Amino acid sequence: MRYEIGLPLSFAPMANRVLVVGWDGADWDILDPLLEAGDLPVLAGLIEGGTRGVSRSCLPSHSWAAWPTFLTGRDPGGHGVFDILEYRPGVTRRLPVSSKSILAPTWPERLSEAGRRTLLVNVPLTYPAPEIQGVAIAGGIIPTGAVYSHPAEVGSRLRWPINGGSWTTYRNRPVDLVEELEGLTQKRAEAMRTLLDAENWDAACIVFVSPDRAQHCLLEYVHPAHPAYAEASTSQVADRVRDLYRLLDAELGTLLERADDDDLVVLMSDHGHQPCTRAISMNKVLERLGFLRFGRGSALVNLLSWGRVRAVARVAYDKLGLHGRVAVPTAPIDWEHTTAYTSVVSTGEGVSVNLAGREPGGTVSSADYERVRGQIAEALLSFEDEVTGTRPIGEVLPKEDALTGPYLDRAPDLLLRPAPLYSLTHARQIVEQADWLSGDHRPEGIYAMAGPGIEGGVGPDISLADFAGLIAGGVGLEADPEWGKTETAAEPVGAYSDEEERLVEERLRGLGYLE
Repeated sequence: MRYEIGLPLSFAPMANRVLVVGWDGADWDILDPLLEAGDLPVLAGLIEGGTRGVSRSCLPSHSWAAWPTFLTGRDPGGHGVFDILEYRPGVTRRLPVSSKSILAPTWPERLSEAGRRTLLVNVPLTYPAPEIQGVAIAGGIIPTGAVYSHPAEVGSRLRWPINGGSWTTYRNRPVDLVEELEGLTQKRAEAMRTLLDAENWDAACIVFVSPDRAQHCLLEYVHPAHPAYAEASTSQVADRVRDLYRLLDAELGTLLERADDDDLVVLMSDHGHQPCTRAISMNKVLERLGFLRFGRGSALVNLLSWGRVRAVARVAYDKLGLHGRVAVPTAPIDWEHTTAYTSVVSTGEGVSVNLAGREPGGTVSSADYERVRGQIAEALLSFEDEVTGTRPIGEVLPKEDALTGPYLDRAPDLLLRPAPLYSLTHARQIVEQADWLSGDHRPEGIYAMAGPGIEGGVGPDISLADFAGLIAGGVGLEADPEWGKTETAAEPVGAYSDEEERLVEERLRGLGYLE
């Protein structure tokens, strides 16, 4: 399911500026009921004065692959980021990704080369902050004490709050999570207002991650398709969750006020969210199907993988100050007896063959690759949840059917989408009832925009990769044929010290991306 959708929008030849506001994980199935209730008047006005539609994410659809697609105009096969851990050929240990893992030019870099100034704020996977013309404040996981902005002093001068919003640390404390997300949203919007007022800019972009963080564990309060919605949506907690969206809408208004009539203004998301009530462990599914064998000690490690025991361990880590110093272990794999493994550990959206010559402990010959890959795909699609009798895995695609580019050889061999009401991760058992998890990613995100050249009404579906060209065109740059050119594959450059790697891994666990 490769999305090759040309940008169906036109712009005035000399558009003034572009302002992009990202709501990470926003989904029309959540926003439309809020719009109908009158809770999002700013968004309603933006739609009335412009257009709205669906922005289809890449596969995998998680933020660490999606935002680089937004930045580069290329799918993961073209920019090289497939998961929250880097793929390095021939290496077993995989390190946390960073902005240096993005192996294709980004639109802020292109604009800088053309003499345009950009404000790039809190876009995930932009640490270390790129040295662009303008201002960059890194988004994603920031090591404590690190310089996270360019110029270096800007972040601290604005009192920018790094990290935060780790939804797994607020287990069964929904109001506390909402309060933290509200505080982060307010502080970050205030900083962005300061930048918009004080800096000269041609393009400006800020991402608010609060929707994604809330929707992973509080989706039943705001998504009508969640089985628990009828009861949950009438609770006091539901109104507090709706308050978060009201705040996001109000802060959107304060940013749009700083744009002129001849500016292009865009609200968008990197992916959407769908309800889930059941979760699976992809490596355990592969074990059940006979494709993977765990190594010694895996049973003990599994106690820490998810749920209440993990929450207790995290409290102990906090009290003892062990984050970044002692890593929570992951279940070992017996590679000599493994045919396939989960290669997108953050969301379970990718499975790879343990290929000889590519993997350090590869067991499958290149001659058997296609046959084995086909067997794995068939078995995954046939796997059933014994409790419900349904199949948790809704779609399995060969990588070449979903991706293209110089890094296709590093991509997961199979890309997966969950069936309705299932998550492909966040489970300690092979399949279990979702625990402090009520939503997970789907490719269908949002866009709403107004400005020169934008026609009213419902717009066509576009690809997340289209935004790079949209932004360049919005500031009057001509399309660059190099953006679509296949380049020679490059290698990622390390961005973290050993201690920072451990700290970042623990932060990723707090966000639910590592188990």
